[in-house]
Amino acid sequence: MMDLNLITLILAGLALGVAIVALILAWIGVGRSKRKLQAMELLLKELLKARDSARKQLNELHSSALGTGQKLGELEKGIIAVAERQQELVLHDPDSRLYSRAARMVELGAGLDEVMAECEIPKAEAELLISLRGAKSR
Repeated sequence: MMDLNLITLILAGLALGVAIVALILAWIGVGRSKRKLQAMELLLKELLKARDSARKQLNELHSSALGTGQKLGELEKGIIAVAERQQELVLHDPDSRLYSRAARMVELGAGLDEVMAECEIPKAEAELLISLRGAKSR
């Protein structure tokens, strides 16, 4: 009977030893997990900061692009207005039409007297136009 009690006691001691070893291993595992969790939390904080910084930069770029686009739109409107005004001036300037007509006549081979008579421009200007247009056709 003593042998049975002794064996039971030894087995209980061994079971207690195994349980203590398992408890120690679990404790070590928990410590490692806590350190890994802390490292991951730190990494997450850094990533969130980087995301916020990138988001801020993106917002600044977006605002800048919108401002640039608005300025380009204003410039385009200004250019269109200037082009329209220039076209109006060309259409309403009688001298411009006379010189355009005289240039076309010279290109078609009209002589000095014919250009002067048809376009009512001075002889010196007609000669200049003929010499300039003649130089272009060569």
